[in-house]
Amino acid sequence: MRLRSLSVTLWLAAAPLQAEVLLTPFVGGAVGGDTDDAKLTYGGSMTFAPQDGGLGLAVDFGYTPDFLGESGLGKNNVTTLMGNLVLISPGNARVYGSGGLGLFKTRVEDATGFFKVDSNELGINVGAGVIFRSRGRVGFQGDVRYFRNLTDPEPDDEFDVKLGGLDFWRITGGIVLTF
Repeated sequence: MRLRSLSVTLWLAAAPLQAEVLLTPFVGGAVGGDTDDAKLTYGGSMTFAPQDGGLGLAVDFGYTPDFLGESGLGKNNVTTLMGNLVLISPGNARVYGSGGLGLFKTRVEDATGFFKVDSNELGINVGAGVIFRSRGRVGFQGDVRYFRNLTDPEPDDEFDVKLGGLDFWRITGGIVLTF
């Protein structure tokens, strides 16, 4: 009976967890690494974060057309879909660090259609940024993030992972909608 009373008392005394959802469509540039120059990139992220700061979760989607340039390669692009852990500060100016892994998709097709690459690999990303908000539900987010694909160095039945040869930095900005 005492255990039940204690658990009910703790449950009633516990502060409710205040979480928010941050939805951010973004646009920016993919630079460095395997890009020949800055490339337009766009996408969006959805972050589940505690209002008082701490550990959250995020899903990040990015698309970069003509990633390898237009010099005779025809159509090419890189798509990323990552799940991340986010460590975020509280307040109206929130600083965060983020990292995770997910899909790193590369497509390359020459103009004649003879040469074609459609690769789905595991990828990693790590980055940081800042979110500025007034007292309302709309703000601005700036983000710098590094991406790299992961490969299996020996195509056998064992799970081996090695850093791949395709990497880039992504610098973006976007409007944050808070729910």
